[in-house]
Amino acid sequence: MHLAPTLEHWNGVSKQWRTGVFGQQKDPLDHQKDTLGARTIDSEIKSPAFQLAELRSECARVTALLSVFGALLVLVLIRGVISLAEGYRGEAWPFALLLTVMTAYEVIWLKFVRRAITSNRAVLRATWTANILVESLLPTIALFLEIHTSFFGPHQALTSPAVLVYVLFIILSTLHLDPKLCRLAGVFSTAGYAAASMYAFVRFPEVAAGGKLFAYSTSFSYSAFLLLGGFAAGAVAYQIRLHVVAALHEAESRAKVAELEHDLGIARSIQQGLLPKTPPSIDGFDIAGWNQPADETGGDYYDWQQLADGSVAVTVADVTGHGIGPALGMAACRAYARAGFAAKPDLQSLLGRLNQLLYEDLPPEKFVTMAAGLLNAEKAILQLISAGHGPMLFYIAAEDSFRTFDAQGLPLGLMPQFSYGCPELLKFAPGDIFVLVTDGFIEWANVDDEDFGQNRLQEVIRACHDKPSATIISELYSAVVKFAGTNPQLDDLTALVVKRV
Repeated sequence: MHLAPTLEHWNGVSKQWRTGVFGQQKDPLDHQKDTLGARTIDSEIKSPAFQLAELRSECARVTALLSVFGALLVLVLIRGVISLAEGYRGEAWPFALLLTVMTAYEVIWLKFVRRAITSNRAVLRATWTANILVESLLPTIALFLEIHTSFFGPHQALTSPAVLVYVLFIILSTLHLDPKLCRLAGVFSTAGYAAASMYAFVRFPEVAAGGKLFAYSTSFSYSAFLLLGGFAAGAVAYQIRLHVVAALHEAESRAKVAELEHDLGIARSIQQGLLPKTPPSIDGFDIAGWNQPADETGGDYYDWQQLADGSVAVTVADVTGHGIGPALGMAACRAYARAGFAAKPDLQSLLGRLNQLLYEDLPPEKFVTMAAGLLNAEKAILQLISAGHGPMLFYIAAEDSFRTFDAQGLPLGLMPQFSYGCPELLKFAPGDIFVLVTDGFIEWANVDDEDFGQNRLQEVIRACHDKPSATIISELYSAVVKFAGTNPQLDDLTALVVKRV
């Protein structure tokens, strides 16, 4: 006789029933997938993680500025001492006062940013803009001071080292991680330098007396350089921004993977806890079961249940797919089956009710293949109904032969009104073995893409038919692993063996 159709066949039937000939159903996850696919980098930038990274980067920027201001203050004081020695009295002290004021401002700004970090609040765009404007005033005020000092004067002020402070601010503005703020730094620096230049040319016409073209072109070149520097810094900041977002993405993904692995570990332990712990104690019979999911969790399960009338219910089921989704379906199927067996140990009505419940519970294109049996140990008879499940093998010891069974109906969850036929009756003689496995055994292929298949399964059972049920399962697993070689396990493995001893 033929085995039950494969899962690929039932997948085709399910697709026709759910979405083809019998009507259209849209996957409820489609809208969610579309929404997730529409996420952009802007949403990542608005995330609390990026805002925190932005504020921490600002702390680093301000710390660097404070270090530079400290070094500049020392240089100004040294220059002040030298200027005093050369007769330039008091010209360095306004610069020292300016640096002191800016240092105090940066300290206050640094505290403000750190409070924003600890309180987990965002800094307004207007606040960032105001800070850039204030910082750009330092070199601008320094230029105005230099214009009126005899040490520099209007001739040298516009090309003095104070201009480099603009460049410093523009370079460090990349740590804002915001291209717009970098461009603002360039605009404010350009405006400040241009204002100082215009003041010098208007207030002191002699600055350009020796060569207006040279003086004006130099001033224009410096202004253009500062403006272009701001836009260049913006381009660099944009690239840094992308790298920061990517790094945050990766960190978030790793955290989610770690959390998922932890949750899957818990789910696996819970799922394994649903499987029977010890074999049932039945006179004259040896029953064993085993399960190994392909992932942390799987959609296969086996079970046995001793009923009030003395019979034992045995089941093996396979929810399509493997992973957390089928594991949830497996848990629901097991709960329904155990409750149904306890209420009314009748295979036909039980599978009919399970079929209706799972049709309502499972998402489209999901179903369950199940083989369920009721074992009467006194009569050594097993009633068996298969809802699309196979292979089912019955080894007859006296004849050293196998009997296989067709499924009596469709898998559970495909057609809610489907009725299942009468059960098969298996009469056990001493040494007879009934074996239920899921298709993970049959379809595990080797490196040549050849399936393990039913014939090899029968060979292993025949070779160890005189051994205990648990040993038979162990031999089956060892044989399929040896056959597959380096090919990984792609589907869940489940086996249940009932042997009369």
